Amino acid sequence: MINHREKIKNKKVLVTGGAGFVGHNLVKSLVNDYNCEVIVVDDLSNSTEKILSDIIKKIEFHKISVCDKEKLFPLFKNTDYIFHLACKQISSSGSEPNVHLKINAESTLNILEYIRHNDLPNLKRFIYTGSTSIYGSSVRLPVNENDAPEVLSSYAATKLLGENFTAMYCRNYDIPATVVRYSNVYGYGQTPKNPYAGVLGKFIHNALTNKTLTIFGDGEQTRDYTFITDAVDATILAAVHPRAYGDIFNIGTTVETSVNKLVEIISDYVGEVKSENVPERDIDNIRRRSVSISKIHKNLGWAPRFDIKRGVKETIDWYKTIL
Repeated sequence: MINHREKIKNKKVLVTGGAGFVGHNLVKSLVNDYNCEVIVVDDLSNSTEKILSDIIKKIEFHKISVCDKEKLFPLFKNTDYIFHLACKQISSSGSEPNVHLKINAESTLNILEYIRHNDLPNLKRFIYTGSTSIYGSSVRLPVNENDAPEVLSSYAATKLLGENFTAMYCRNYDIPATVVRYSNVYGYGQTPKNPYAGVLGKFIHNALTNKTLTIFGDGEQTRDYTFITDAVDATILAAVHPRAYGDIFNIGTTVETSVNKLVEIISDYVGEVKSENVPERDIDNIRRRSVSISKIHKNLGWAPRFDIKRGVKETIDWYKTIL
């Protein structure tokens, strides 16, 4: 059986948003597991270079905006893979729609235009990281890649636009590209100090520091939570697998977990926790979500290794090392 992941070993890779939560975990895997020559681009607007301190001497780091074409594009020379993770997160979706448009979609178009009009003979794949938030309040669960999007935020709208640009440039201009759609990724390195940290990161930090867990609404809303190691592995596999060329894949588990269930699982590991219910937010008020992963399993042979209980335990163990 071919181990497609081996194809990325020793290759030159560029990662935008490489100091972000998923980004820095991807960078560490590329360096430590695949011995890649990695260029990291990040403006550090919601992260810090310290997140990469243990490998900083092994990478080439550039503190620049993904929208800075003059500084960004020369870095593409001789790259084998480009992972485009830089984005503005959903938490600011209601207040900064123009910023979402610029960072999530316009930067993607700029990169694709550059690839189209310039000779990059080594480029094997451009990987755009999308979001399952584009599905909105889908009635049929689990949602699959062919289900119609229901855009409910500027974040979802601009992530879908970036995704559509990627698919169109692949189809019309033969740019080697793949899209992956993440579903509520959590795990190591998701600092609670980041205002865009996910609910699990905040819950675990608060539970370990004897602070109250804030539950929006009744806590019965569900999401499909994906452990960071699984998300990184699926992203790398999608970048190198020949059957991923020009295609779109959900990355998730298909399992729905409610917010109340998260509190229960955390309590099982750390003891009784304090929680309070507050009114629902005006963003991401989806009642239920789970995503089908049958396509990535059938076409690429990928499946998640971490269920929610194992993933939460791994995350708690990691948090204990930094508190």
